[in-house]
Amino acid sequence: MLLFLFLGFLAGAALVGGVMGWQRQRTLRRLQEMAAQVEAIRVSSLYQRLSLDAKPGAEAPLLHSLNNLLTRLQNVFESQRSFVINASHKLRTPLTMITGQIEVTLIKARTAEEHEQTWRSVLQDISRLNQLSNDLLELAQLSADRFRLVPQTVALDEVIYQAGAKLKARRPSYQVKLEFAPQLDELDGPLTVPGDAHLLEQAFLHLLENGCKFSPDRQVRVELGLDAEHAVLQFQDHGSGIAAPELPRIFEPFFRGANARQVPGHGIGLALVQGVVQLHQGSIEVAPAPEVGTTFIVRLPL
Repeated sequence: MLLFLFLGFLAGAALVGGVMGWQRQRTLRRLQEMAAQVEAIRVSSLYQRLSLDAKPGAEAPLLHSLNNLLTRLQNVFESQRSFVINASHKLRTPLTMITGQIEVTLIKARTAEEHEQTWRSVLQDISRLNQLSNDLLELAQLSADRFRLVPQTVALDEVIYQAGAKLKARRPSYQVKLEFAPQLDELDGPLTVPGDAHLLEQAFLHLLENGCKFSPDRQVRVELGLDAEHAVLQFQDHGSGIAAPELPRIFEPFFRGANARQVPGHGIGLALVQGVVQLHQGSIEVAPAPEVGTTFIVRLPL
């Protein structure tokens, strides 16, 4: 009896060992198949996904994770490709204008006054090109998570005043009207947040310039207030507003809505603003009012 039990145990152990060995070989073959598929994927074929001839077993979670990784890689490469194409187009326009002005000037002899007029125009184009290049660089750095915020105490009213002064120097006809919410009277000092003053100034400058650009009276209204946990800034223009179908895309780099077709710009500002606000762990939303204007609401943690 014991002999039969012993033989049965050996047979069972051999069967289990055989099944486990078969399973290991099966898994190894599938892993090798997946590895071969990964090796075959190139930058031009990131749309491909891993698959197995038979129903996945224990390797299913790995297969799912690798396909998710490929999707993220594809999105990153497509985003970079789109950024390069759009940036090249935006840079080409002012360079073409500069080249054209110089070529026209050199066609025939010009007076000193004509040369001065041409070079002033070229200088303006170069200034706009420099601003565009700086915005593209900051946008690229924000998108690549290269900024490492070292928070300092920032007085928001001072940053808004500085951004307004820069805007006034750039566009003398633009006007910024700053108002303070009543609850700020209860504070002992200025409303402050932890953050980077330079980045916040750049973000506010874009919002101020946009507000003035899209307002017929070239004026933007800014209200500085707070709630329980955030400083709240509202930038309100008096333009035609943003069409509802375009709202989901307004923070995309290089996107320009129908109301911006006749207004100078590159479609970079709002993407940069969103990047700066998110870097400060804040939020930005838009409250459009068709035919009345648009209000951008920025919330920054106190």
